[in-house]
Amino acid sequence: MSGKRGKHQSLSKGLKRTVGWLENRPGVRKVVLGLSEACRHKRPPGTLAVRRATDAGLHLNGYSGTGVVKLFLVCDADRRDALASEIGERFA
Repeated sequence: MSGKRGKHQSLSKGLKRTVGWLENRPGVRKVVLGLSEACRHKRPPGTLAVRRATDAGLHLNGYSGTGVVKLFLVCDADRRDALASEIGERFA
């Protein structure tokens, strides 16, 4: 695990590879893991979806086999839109 994660680091197997890909994108400073909610969804495990953009980065949903993990991506302001479109293209 790289030094680009926050304090909490536990992820399901389906999301580990996806978050690793996300950490290696240019302009990404940190990936902060939020709450994990057990629920049903129609997305395949390991998928990301952009919820909204903020001044500091992007709010994301990460879909695992058992539910949804809320993620916050701290990134450079000039790369925010490019990262959002890259995530949208890869996981559409």
